[in-house]
Amino acid sequence: MTPKRTIVVAVAVAVGVAASVLSYVFLNGAQQRAYHNAKLVNAYVIVKAVPATLSGAQAISGGYIQDKKVPREFRPSSAVTKLATIENEQAVAPFAVGQVLVSSMFGSAASAANGFSKLIPAGHVAVTAQVDQSHAVGDFPGPGDHVDLMVTVNNAETILLQDVTIIADGQSTVTAPGTTSSGDGVTTPLNTTGLYTFAVTPTDAERIALAEQEGLGLYMTLVPPNTTQSTVPSVTQGNITNGQ
Repeated sequence: MTPKRTIVVAVAVAVGVAASVLSYVFLNGAQQRAYHNAKLVNAYVIVKAVPATLSGAQAISGGYIQDKKVPREFRPSSAVTKLATIENEQAVAPFAVGQVLVSSMFGSAASAANGFSKLIPAGHVAVTAQVDQSHAVGDFPGPGDHVDLMVTVNNAETILLQDVTIIADGQSTVTAPGTTSSGDGVTTPLNTTGLYTFAVTPTDAERIALAEQEGLGLYMTLVPPNTTQSTVPSVTQGNITNGQ
């Protein structure tokens, strides 16, 4: 190779390395800006939908879980820190992409096969919907609470279902306030996913699923215990200021 050609190749390599470094810096900076400069910490995150009873070993070897950087406030205190702790266990329920891996998501074969289904009343099924904080009473509802579900149809807000029981929120089937992670004093809400699992009849499960698929704007209202269901008229732009 001639000296001139050698110089050209060397310059090309140098330019390529510089471009790679600049790309990394730019993307890393973009990620920080996307998180509003929040402090990022390591956490294991579901990157492929995990089916119920999938073994921990399969989840690890199959690439279902990856170590990622997440904002510190999104990492629960029960987040798994060593994958070896779930290797001989099974997923106790199906888990969606984006969820942070916590210890309660994998358990013994018996709990994975029977644990969650025991929470479903006879004649009902479990169905999950995602409702963001501003549409879910600030994420205050939890397992055991009852809610009404509203949807927006033809520019009208309408009751879809009343007195629906929540049997799980996020990754937990127990009601508890925010938990403080050890060492850093950061309070982490129990439900960081916006996922709520309801026990409803199969027909009502179809209604919730269709509302989700059609993007009808699922909205939750928390109701007190022993609430009597009543007929609630739809609200439109034409009667929004007309009172009851």
